[in-house]
Amino acid sequence: MELTGTHLKYLLRMYQISSAHHEEMRLTEIANKLGVKKASVARIIGVFRDKNLVEQQLYGKVRLTEHGRKTAEQYLVYIHKLTECLMQSGLELTTQQAMDAACILLPELPPESMRNMQPIEVVSN
Repeated sequence: MELTGTHLKYLLRMYQISSAHHEEMRLTEIANKLGVKKASVARIIGVFRDKNLVEQQLYGKVRLTEHGRKTAEQYLVYIHKLTECLMQSGLELTTQQAMDAACILLPELPPESMRNMQPIEVVSN
């Protein structure tokens, strides 16, 4: 399934929200957690509905489908690997900055590169 970096950020944040408190989420809650407008969330939810990642009550709460939850969990493994590499690269990024960068970078990488990724070792001088 093809997701953009923006899609990944939204999907992973929705996964975190649904795992932390409850299954269902309001668009306002998602928008507040991401620091975006409710209209932006509504657009992404439309894309996610088409990809069977979410279900939404008419003008109501949203919840991840089983497919959406599994997709988020798969991507999360790769995001964590890539975040770890970025954190160890000497770029002086915060964890959140590294995760945001990983979300943008991941969709651009060939799938086999992530499967073969090994954490890098930092050599101190």
